Amino acid sequence: MLNQAEVDAIARDIFAQHERADVFKPFPEKVPAMEDAVKIQDAYVALLEKKYGTKVAGYKIALTSKSTRDWLKINEPCVGQVLGTRIHQSPHTQKLSDYVRFSIETEICVVLDRDLNSEVGIDEVQKSLRSIHCSYELVEDRAADLTKLDARSLVSDNSWNGGIVMGPPGDIKLDFNNRKGRLRVNGKVTKEGTTAETIGGNPLHVVSWLAGHLGKRGKVLKAGFPIITGSIIETQFPVAGDVLVFDADGMPPVELRCVP
Repeated sequence: MLNQAEVDAIARDIFAQHERADVFKPFPEKVPAMEDAVKIQDAYVALLEKKYGTKVAGYKIALTSKSTRDWLKINEPCVGQVLGTRIHQSPHTQKLSDYVRFSIETEICVVLDRDLNSEVGIDEVQKSLRSIHCSYELVEDRAADLTKLDARSLVSDNSWNGGIVMGPPGDIKLDFNNRKGRLRVNGKVTKEGTTAETIGGNPLHVVSWLAGHLGKRGKVLKAGFPIITGSIIETQFPVAGDVLVFDADGMPPVELRCVP
């Protein structure tokens, strides 16, 4: 395990890489264990909070599909923290020049009405819902070679979260087992997927897992925090001029406009 000085040094290096807009290079040899990666992420996010004068106000879950976890040889998803200044409402316009390489993922976003500090059943998550939304994750992978990715490097770099975009709230009583969604780019349906792609085939299972994950680390999954639960469509790489609209059956759409 790394000591705190080693954790802080790696976090400062990641921060500096982002400041220089460096291409992402994995560094698993510097991070012996996933617990080290989690500590590095916390230290890196603290630097972001200081820079932007904000606090963590949400979470992302990465690697919710079994095929991706098998590829990276890990047995559970990965968490990223979302800064308050990076939570946007639909319609949102994004400057692609703010990113080394910009991509998006189409996700169901959950907001709870009460705190959770341990893993609970999916029925308990359903009872705890405040709102549920179609959403995008804005991803900064810094032009990484996606064939040479490891989970410890990804988590250390805050799981590449660049922000989220939330659509209007939908009906919290909807059944989210195998709910279908579709992405339209410039008015044309280009991709489709279902919530079956996420843990347990339902985004609420992801929320339950996150509450347990945080609880083991002495943290609380707070009411009011948006939680994006994993993409139901593979990662997309929009270009300037694209207008993207994502919706899931029975839910209002979320819109993103991309400019240079």
